Amino acid sequence: MTIWRLLFTMNAVLLALLALTWPFVEPGSSAETITIVSLAFIVASMVGLAAIIRLEWDPFR
Repeated sequence: MTIWRLLFTMNAVLLALLALTWPFVEPGSSAETITIVSLAFIVASMVGLAAIIRLEWDPFR
Protein backbone atom coordinates (compact mmCIF):
# COMPACT_ATOMS: atom_id res chain seq x y z
CA MET A 1 0.00 0.00 0.00
CA THR A 2 1.43 3.33 -1.00
CA ILE A 3 1.32 6.50 1.05
CA TRP A 4 -1.15 7.94 -1.48
CA ARG A 5 -3.65 5.13 -0.92
CA LEU A 6 -3.29 5.54 2.83
CA LEU A 7 -3.97 9.28 2.56
CA PHE A 8 -6.95 8.61 0.29
CA THR A 9 -8.35 6.15 2.84
CA MET A 10 -7.87 8.64 5.66
CA ASN A 11 -9.70 11.28 3.63
CA ALA A 12 -12.53 8.82 3.00
CA VAL A 13 -12.84 8.27 6.76
CA LEU A 14 -12.93 12.03 7.35
CA LEU A 15 -15.58 12.38 4.66
CA ALA A 16 -17.69 9.66 6.30
CA LEU A 17 -17.41 11.36 9.69
CA LEU A 18 -18.37 14.67 8.14
CA ALA A 19 -21.41 13.03 6.53
CA LEU A 20 -22.45 11.61 9.90
CA THR A 21 -22.36 15.05 11.53
CA TRP A 22 -24.26 16.84 8.74
CA PRO A 23 -27.78 16.16 10.19
CA PHE A 24 -26.76 17.84 13.45
CA VAL A 25 -25.49 21.09 11.91
CA GLU A 26 -27.85 24.05 12.17
CA PRO A 27 -28.61 25.71 8.84
CA GLY A 28 -27.13 29.20 8.57
CA SER A 29 -24.73 28.73 11.47
CA SER A 30 -20.98 29.16 11.48
CA ALA A 31 -20.68 25.40 11.99
CA GLU A 32 -22.39 24.90 8.64
CA THR A 33 -19.84 27.17 6.98
CA ILE A 34 -16.94 25.26 8.52
CA THR A 35 -18.53 21.97 7.47
CA ILE A 36 -18.87 23.12 3.86
CA VAL A 37 -15.29 24.43 3.75
CA SER A 38 -14.05 21.14 5.24
CA LEU A 39 -16.05 19.25 2.63
CA ALA A 40 -14.43 21.28 -0.14
CA PHE A 41 -10.91 20.62 1.19
CA ILE A 42 -11.52 16.90 1.66
CA VAL A 43 -13.06 16.45 -1.79
CA ALA A 44 -10.28 18.48 -3.44
CA SER A 45 -7.59 16.41 -1.76
CA MET A 46 -9.37 13.18 -2.69
CA VAL A 47 -9.53 14.27 -6.34
CA GLY A 48 -5.83 15.14 -6.29
CA LEU A 49 -4.91 11.88 -4.59
CA ALA A 50 -7.04 9.90 -7.05
CA ALA A 51 -5.14 11.55 -9.91
CA ILE A 52 -1.79 10.75 -8.28
CA ILE A 53 -2.82 7.13 -7.72
CA ARG A 54 -4.16 6.82 -11.27
CA LEU A 55 -0.98 8.25 -12.80
CA GLU A 56 1.17 6.10 -10.48
CA TRP A 57 3.34 9.09 -9.60
CA ASP A 58 6.15 8.36 -7.16
CA PRO A 59 8.06 11.52 -6.14
CA PHE A 60 10.25 9.62 -3.67
CA ARG A 61 12.30 7.75 -6.28
